[in-house]
Amino acid sequence: MGIFSKKDRKAQPAPEGFVPFTFTVSTVFAIPMRGPALVGTVTDGEMRIGQSAVLLLPSGPIKVTVAKIDKARKKAAFASEGEEAGVFLTGFTTEHIPVAPGQNGSVIDAGAMAGCVLAGH
Repeated sequence: MGIFSKKDRKAQPAPEGFVPFTFTVSTVFAIPMRGPALVGTVTDGEMRIGQSAVLLLPSGPIKVTVAKIDKARKKAAFASEGEEAGVFLTGFTTEHIPVAPGQNGSVIDAGAMAGCVLAGH
């Protein structure tokens, strides 16, 4: 067989469907040109890009979709139970982040979202 010849390849199994997950938020911050990022830990299940979820905020639930996942400052396709991750969500904007009075106006109140839950289905 040559270097560029085709090999007999076995069919890859189809990716499994989404499994429910729970992600507990520890902090939130806004990244310019990217939007708000939630940082926390997956406490149950496995979170995947493209998975729909509900962000349970004190002001009420928001339907969102997991757009990006970063683990240890690297892009990832999923985060499993016990892993810490940064998450970008479609449907969640900086307008949803609580603010507090600051030096020259208002600043993001990152602690106000600590303990909020992102529940995927």
